[in-house]
Amino acid sequence: MHLTVDAPGGAAAATDMLIGELVRGARVDARRAPATLPDGAKSGTGLAVSELLLNGAVPAAVAAAVASIVTAFVQRGSARKVVIRSGEESITVQGADARTQRALVEDWLKKHGSPADEG
Repeated sequence: MHLTVDAPGGAAAATDMLIGELVRGARVDARRAPATLPDGAKSGTGLAVSELLLNGAVPAAVAAAVASIVTAFVQRGSARKVVIRSGEESITVQGADARTQRALVEDWLKKHGSPADEG
């Protein structure tokens, strides 16, 4: 599962912060994704986007913790946005009511965070 962090003025530092929070708070295996530039982007253009990976499944029991951490992370940064992708599906966490956003992300993670054979 990929998480894209959009944090103008410090995506790399914000990504490191989110990784630390996910590892400590939700006890998931999170790490930086291999660095790749979007098509047409040039190195050194001041990109505000960084990616991280959640390795393995996100069991339903862990989805609530991940949802809370990601939502709180976005709420603390006025211009932050996190896009969570699993395959072709994605959800964007950005500046909405924290309680509503957390519930939506938790539900999405429960549907997309487990291997297909776990239903």
